[in-house]
Amino acid sequence: MAGDNPKTREIVQIGLVIVPPDSTGDINNYTLWYYTSDATLAHQLRDAGVNAQHVPNIDYDFDSSNNTLLVRVPRPGSPRLALFGTVTPSPNSAGSFLANWWQQTAAGTIKMSTNVPIINIGGANLTLSTDPHDVLGELIGSDSIGFPILQQFNTFSAAHLEVNLSAL
Repeated sequence: MAGDNPKTREIVQIGLVIVPPDSTGDINNYTLWYYTSDATLAHQLRDAGVNAQHVPNIDYDFDSSNNTLLVRVPRPGSPRLALFGTVTPSPNSAGSFLANWWQQTAAGTIKMSTNVPIINIGGANLTLSTDPHDVLGELIGSDSIGFPILQQFNTFSAAHLEVNLSAL
């Protein structure tokens, strides 16, 4: 957010990898759910048309002694979820990274571009769990799912988010 001092915020994004509509980015995802612990960020994203949820108590626990990770999105998040397992942090930079997250809204197509100047890309063995009867559980057809194709544990110290509305 313009003019703010950098601070730690929790963000959880659930999406589907897509072909980039504008041929930009290192990865492009269609945003299904966006959660953040920062009320101002959630409010500004909603003002821009993004279906962002303010969840003040997102639980993010990384234990570096055994490389376990737990991320939990409780109420008021909907759908609620937990992501847990082991990760392998990378000490080496993979350079810069641009992630685009798209969402279709009544006002048009929203593109959220997160530019990460220096990113470390490690490995992961994670499981997502949710209520099998909520919309996420129905989408995955179960109460839990692993990620057999693409799993990463990315770390970075700073990123810049830009949100644009387009006619795509």
